[in-house]
Amino acid sequence: MKHTMRIILAMLLAAMLLTTAASAEGLTKVTMAFCTWTGYAPMFIAQANGYFEEAGLDMDIQVIEDESTYAALITTGNIDFLATAQDPNIKMYANGATSRYVLAMDASRGADGLVATADIATLDDLKGRTLALDKSASSYYFFLTALENGSSLTEADINVMDMGDTTEAGLAFMSGSVDAAIMWEPELSEALAIEGAHALVTSADYPETIMDSLVVNSKLAEEHPEIVEAVAECWYRAVDFMNENPDEACALMAAGFEEVTAEDVAADKEGLEFFGRAENAVLNDPATERSIFAISQDMADFWMAKGECETNDIEGFFALVK
Repeated sequence: MKHTMRIILAMLLAAMLLTTAASAEGLTKVTMAFCTWTGYAPMFIAQANGYFEEAGLDMDIQVIEDESTYAALITTGNIDFLATAQDPNIKMYANGATSRYVLAMDASRGADGLVATADIATLDDLKGRTLALDKSASSYYFFLTALENGSSLTEADINVMDMGDTTEAGLAFMSGSVDAAIMWEPELSEALAIEGAHALVTSADYPETIMDSLVVNSKLAEEHPEIVEAVAECWYRAVDFMNENPDEACALMAAGFEEVTAEDVAADKEGLEFFGRAENAVLNDPATERSIFAISQDMADFWMAKGECETNDIEGFFALVK
């Protein structure tokens, strides 16, 4: 009997120690996903500097390159937060993804571009030529917007090759496999270094087409709004740190990705505008001429007209910020 009691006491003590250790840790497990892109990388600053831990969060950041899986991952709750371009976020929501907008992260101001060979002088010269891009990425919206506003062509006039990702599109151009491609940094700068290669149009010409945003699974947002607020605060702190400590920030941002250097990140940042607390406050003001709501409604209307969205009613998408 005494032997049995000793075993029971030992088990209770072990359980108490485990409980104490867990409560001492006191962190809530949260997951976030995004692809390899500098626009999302301030999240690595938040992780490295302990902002998430200070907010009581054990943040698991997953780098997932296959953007075609995002809608399912955010809807099923396999990831809690997702960072990706705004127009795919709009399309995902309009087609049934249970996501809610949290904040704007950045906008491309020249970090993305349509690069072509020397004999293609204008967008109209793309007729009958082969162009590579990733249709699952924001580059597709950028491409179609540029075509509609800067040429007499439609997508049907061009041999569009849908690639696995934007990096692959850039590499296809640099290998000579295609006549043109839409790409981002660092492939954009590398491609432009090729003799005769030039940018027909960049995201600086259409600055509202390639914006990145953070969304959250709607169930988590409803049950734990404090977690959403904490993650947003961590982002704002990270952007502030990046602005105040650019060299250290580039190193921290690069460290989160494979085969990305601080120099790569610094080059990317030249073509990006990051949105901190003040910028998001302006974007979230409906009175602002080009608020996030107006920009996003344009995206929803565009994709609805193209038959890519089941609805252009995106009011619920902004439930957390309206």
